Amino acid sequence: MKKLKITFLSILAVSSLSFAEDIINSKFVKSDIPLDPLNSIWKQAKEVEISLAGQAVTTPSDLKPSVEKIKVKSINNGSEIAFLLIWDDKTKDVYRVNNKFSDAVAVQIPYHADPSTPITMGEPGKGVLILHWQAFRQENIERGYADLPKIEPNYAVDWYPHAQSPYNYPEDWHNQYALNYIGGEKNYLKNTISSPVREIVAEGFGSTTWKSIQSAEGKGIYKDGKWYVEIKRRFFTGNTVNPEWGPGKVTYVTFAVWDGSNMERDSRKSLGYTWIKLNIEGK
Repeated sequence: MKKLKITFLSILAVSSLSFAEDIINSKFVKSDIPLDPLNSIWKQAKEVEISLAGQAVTTPSDLKPSVEKIKVKSINNGSEIAFLLIWDDKTKDVYRVNNKFSDAVAVQIPYHADPSTPITMGEPGKGVLILHWQAFRQENIERGYADLPKIEPNYAVDWYPHAQSPYNYPEDWHNQYALNYIGGEKNYLKNTISSPVREIVAEGFGSTTWKSIQSAEGKGIYKDGKWYVEIKRRFFTGNTVNPEWGPGKVTYVTFAVWDGSNMERDSRKSLGYTWIKLNIEGK
């Protein structure tokens, strides 16, 4: 198993760092890629361990993150690429409401395969694609919308005239009542996609924008104090901009993790401050 040693030097001046010498190799497989982070197909890929550090570039920062490393594998079948992300987490945090926050993980890829792209979410003209899995979204999809009565059973019960408990998600939200309640068309679309992964674009921190076309998939399994999360996406999705990647190509990636029980959300996170070369095997 390889280990990437990423130092926490000159964090406030990391607008563009060089990439690490180590490589994540996306192993080519001849089969469909199952959406299962515990599937035996992952035995074919080599694991790389990556060091993470607290986000200290912009406020609000996180100088004491609880996750300091993440293990990564990648496979592709020529049309799809998938990442397996594994990290230690003492608690399973699958709700986001009031003072509860969700565990999450993200993969960041530059749109242009250029290591001079600022790792701090790009810059104008050098954008990045972020594939962001959140445990609370998966909880909503798999077990019904988690509103306050479910999360805090002693809280006053809310009543929705448009849905019946347990408010199946996203089916019970495909109506005008839900659109009005949830805050307009954009929020409605964000919250009715049946995937726990969101595709986000950015050209600098503070510029993140939710993509109108979403194609990424994901699944997380919490087991024995660890999260096992798979994120996969087609290399090329129609009617949208795609990164410069595909079989036989080389690009760059980095990762970020949020620990909900450590009150991490939004910019409060641990992340890699060095681009890692991603070699995508062809047939």
